[in-house]
Amino acid sequence: MRACRTTGEERKSSPALRRWWQQSLAALLMLLLCPAWSLAGDQSKKKGTPKPIPAAKLVWPPPPQRPRVRYVGEITGVEQFQGQQKKRSWMDRVAGVKETNAQTYLLKPYGVAADSRGRVYVADAANRLVFVFDQTNKKVEYRGHRAPAQMALPVGVAVDDRDRLFVSDSHFHQVSCFDPEGELLGVFGSGQLARGAGVAVDSQRRRVYVADSKAHRIAVFDSDSFAFLHYVGGPSARGEAELGKFSAPTNVAVDSKGFLFVTDTWNNRIQVFDPDGNFVRAFGEQGVAPGMFIRPKGIAFDPEGHLYVADAEFNNFQILTAEGQPLLAVGGFGVDPGQFVLIAGIAVDKNNRIYVTQQWRSRVQIFEYLPEKPADTQAKRD
Repeated sequence: MRACRTTGEERKSSPALRRWWQQSLAALLMLLLCPAWSLAGDQSKKKGTPKPIPAAKLVWPPPPQRPRVRYVGEITGVEQFQGQQKKRSWMDRVAGVKETNAQTYLLKPYGVAADSRGRVYVADAANRLVFVFDQTNKKVEYRGHRAPAQMALPVGVAVDDRDRLFVSDSHFHQVSCFDPEGELLGVFGSGQLARGAGVAVDSQRRRVYVADSKAHRIAVFDSDSFAFLHYVGGPSARGEAELGKFSAPTNVAVDSKGFLFVTDTWNNRIQVFDPDGNFVRAFGEQGVAPGMFIRPKGIAFDPEGHLYVADAEFNNFQILTAEGQPLLAVGGFGVDPGQFVLIAGIAVDKNNRIYVTQQWRSRVQIFEYLPEKPADTQAKRD
């Protein structure tokens, strides 16, 4: 019988032996490391590992301070709405719309908005459409999924006082407007937008603002005729954060007085303009202190006039006054409820529900702002 011996060259040339050596080395490492892991586990038991806070009890700031924001839940797709599966209507069948599993789940959500009926609109670039989550009737619809609407990279969404939906598409360089039932009313901006992103509507002054990240400016349109009106801002000089100019603005919001707030993303700040497009002020800078930003993106106002800014580096959203004074930060990096990875858009509805999109784990997290009660306000005055 021949002795079972192998040389170094044979071991290198045999895949089976290479795997055996690798497995042996891995097992040896496990044996060496296991005592350390076991000891660490014992120590953690002795010290006591803090239990995670149940999602239903997540509030900011934490007790004993009075809570101002609480966690409500999340939306990830169609299945949460009574297990609904998408069914093609006869219009979809005639138009040749194919049913896909991709449309069942959020894949790459960015822009988010809410209308007066409690419907939440989420622009999903990977699905190439806008999800419409009807929280009241527990159903899901879509926008941009059938002709004559055309979408390839929907990013920004906004709703006006008539529940008309405006959707920006970065690929087609245009904005589509839909009525509350989902019929396409018009398409505009193809000659004025290089890469449209966030959208905001000033219903009182009948204007639509679209952040153009590539052209470093804001395009302004008439919300009824869809006519182009003018631009706000322009590119700031390389390496300089010039006031009134931008470096990749991504999102916009309008306050009750018609002032335009812009997330000047690569300049790490918020810039404010009056209804005529004149620069008013700027606040924020790169840093880690409250009121500072690193890659600010989504921006919105609540009914009380507080400003919300989502930050893609901090993976949280800050609540500030309209002047930029920080009030509260919510969230942080992670995958648990109340945490974010690749936070993107933010919106607040008339009932103080806060909707925040994140692109990792593909979900919309829902929070609620808890305003002061009348009794609290009266006590402060007394």
